[in-house]
Amino acid sequence: MTHTGSVRAFAVACGFAAGILVGAPSANADPAPPPNPPWAAVGDPVPDWAPRKPADFWLGEPVVWTTGWGGRWCVWKNGQIITLSSNPVTNGG
Repeated sequence: MTHTGSVRAFAVACGFAAGILVGAPSANADPAPPPNPPWAAVGDPVPDWAPRKPADFWLGEPVVWTTGWGGRWCVWKNGQIITLSSNPVTNGG
């Protein structure tokens, strides 16, 4: 192999190494978010004393009633609940 061939082979090897280090997808990519619970699109039964529903959808998810925390309107997003109203009984969190 000539000197020029050696330099060329070295440059190609360095290019491959740089591509592997910089451009390769990470094996530690974030996992997919957990699924929403089965009731998240329907929610719990809404009691008569519940405040008015703030919206039908929020962040692309249906707004539903949950009896948790004394009852409140919420959405499930990426497997986590986001509350949209305070507890109407205690008017608190």
